[in-house]
Amino acid sequence: MAKKFKDLAAPLYADPKSREQIERHKRDMEAELFACKLVDLRQDLGISQTDLAERLGISQAGVSKLERSTDPKLSTMRKLTEALGGTLHIEVRVGDRSIELGTEAIE
Repeated sequence: MAKKFKDLAAPLYADPKSREQIERHKRDMEAELFACKLVDLRQDLGISQTDLAERLGISQAGVSKLERSTDPKLSTMRKLTEALGGTLHIEVRVGDRSIELGTEAIE
């Protein structure tokens, strides 16, 4: 009889150390996915790394490093977003409350 994944994974989620590792890996994967989405956006806009580097006043290698970064600074994200022609907004949600930070609040 085949076992369901959730039954096999239950002991991992029950153990605090395993659950912490799972959450850390999940955050790392989400950060890498975000970095990939930024690359896709740049490419969809038809902007090369060299062009973006010129807009940011950095080297092409610097853009490459930014695109591989899984934990960029907010100020870097703001500059990158503006160089792509967009605006950066961050929303913080806690329960039924939320606050939004616009580009001007991120220095």
